[in-house]
Amino acid sequence: MPDVEIRPFSDEHLGAAAALLAERHECQLAAEPLVARDVDFGAQIEAIGGSGVVALRGAEVRAYLIAETTEDDAFVPFAGCAAAEPELLRDLYAALAPEWERERHRVYVPATDTSLVDVWFRLAFGLQLVYGARETSGDVAVPQTDVSVRLGRDADLDDAARLSNMLWEHQHGPPSFSARTLVSLDEMRERWRGTWDDPEFVHLVAERDGRVVGDVLLYRRPESDLRVPPNSIDLAHASVAPDARGSGVGVALVAYALQWARDEGFASMTVDWREVNLLASRFWPRRGFRPTFYRLYRHIP
Repeated sequence: MPDVEIRPFSDEHLGAAAALLAERHECQLAAEPLVARDVDFGAQIEAIGGSGVVALRGAEVRAYLIAETTEDDAFVPFAGCAAAEPELLRDLYAALAPEWERERHRVYVPATDTSLVDVWFRLAFGLQLVYGARETSGDVAVPQTDVSVRLGRDADLDDAARLSNMLWEHQHGPPSFSARTLVSLDEMRERWRGTWDDPEFVHLVAERDGRVVGDVLLYRRPESDLRVPPNSIDLAHASVAPDARGSGVGVALVAYALQWARDEGFASMTVDWREVNLLASRFWPRRGFRPTFYRLYRHIP
């Protein structure tokens, strides 16, 4: 077998890389149908705004790796790597990562591809975030509870901001230890302002005894990357007041959201959660959401 040669990724490698990505995605679809379909794999790769490398055996592309960089980190997006020989990705990472000059590295890989996940685990990456999906059909009955759920309105601005800050504060605690900068209540209000006038969003709130104790924000996410299944809606935000957690508020909100989505003609719903957020990592799988992609993370050194 010819020795491996590592070269910079160029246009001449695009077709072969797209074929590797197509094979990866076909295997993922066989294991989990709630991911993107009818994908232009070459366009997905071309859309990545960064540099990359390929591993060649003779003239054959056996693996590729492409990453983007931001001010704070470097990341390999959903279409950023694929390999006929997954072990070669370790060599490609060793060749490409020094160019990033960033301490924080992220990579997005199919949750069902155990060989690919294993490669990155053996590069000292850990599981940080899970993307999940489920059908809107099935068990979506609203449980018997003293919680009522309704559509949100702009008068809920203060409660939405308050609940968002509570969620951020929760993620700062152990074992999550999020480094996300906390913002003032006024700034959080500004982030929410106008949400109810935007047709891309649907806000739901849960009330108990006339008090808002939780909320959910649904987002009509464009079908722009490999994780988004057709005819789906994203559960982009969910928060429950600390004194109401574990009392059925979250269950009622998700049941209502699934029923609403099904009534509106959406076939599936997506969500994501931090695996180090103990409450979220246990709550969402119990609601029937199955992992589709992982975000793996490594901090250098």
